[in-house]
Amino acid sequence: MSDTAVKKKCLPVYLVVDTSGSMEKHTDLLNKTVQRVVTNVADSPRVAEFAHVSIITFNTGPHVVLEMTSLDDMTHLPQLACTGVTNYGAMFALVRQRIEKDVAKLIAAGRGVLRPAVFILTDGAPSDKDWATQFNALTDAGWKRRPHTVSFGFGNAVEAVLARIGTKGAFDAAVDDTAAITNMLNTLLHTLVQSAQAEALRIPTTVPGYRSIPIEYMEE
Repeated sequence: MSDTAVKKKCLPVYLVVDTSGSMEKHTDLLNKTVQRVVTNVADSPRVAEFAHVSIITFNTGPHVVLEMTSLDDMTHLPQLACTGVTNYGAMFALVRQRIEKDVAKLIAAGRGVLRPAVFILTDGAPSDKDWATQFNALTDAGWKRRPHTVSFGFGNAVEAVLARIGTKGAFDAAVDDTAAITNMLNTLLHTLVQSAQAEALRIPTTVPGYRSIPIEYMEE
């Protein structure tokens, strides 16, 4: 049996949350819902062992609010704060940097690392004009560690942008903002549970309260 065959599989997961000024009214809901999702995952040993989670927020700049960790090892969850504008480019660049670092660390720890998954929640259009360059670098087919990305939009999110940044799925909310945030994070929880059971990423095909958008970019 090869070394690879006996390695425990793990899935690096990045929850990327728009925390621009337009999200300020949802700050309490974001914090409470993220806390509930993380707590539920941590209470499921199988999921906590399989899914290693990082939380990145983005507004005028991107911020790592939770470094990649096994939820078994997490002692506290930082509070999210909302301010500034919605710059996408720097966020995509930071996600790429973190994947390089995090995957290398997981491999060094002896884990069998699946392709990372990035779940993006946003309520607005990008404020920067050249963000596609950084997104293309993140999803470059020539980069071995390129992630699968799934986008969720509500409020003033632009359908064409959601379609562009979701390589494996794109969803636009058909419900009010409160339900959109709650449903998205609940869907993330269910996705992690199903993925842990299958020991492979299971992307949702439907999301309660959201409409699926045909995506423009499909990673082979």
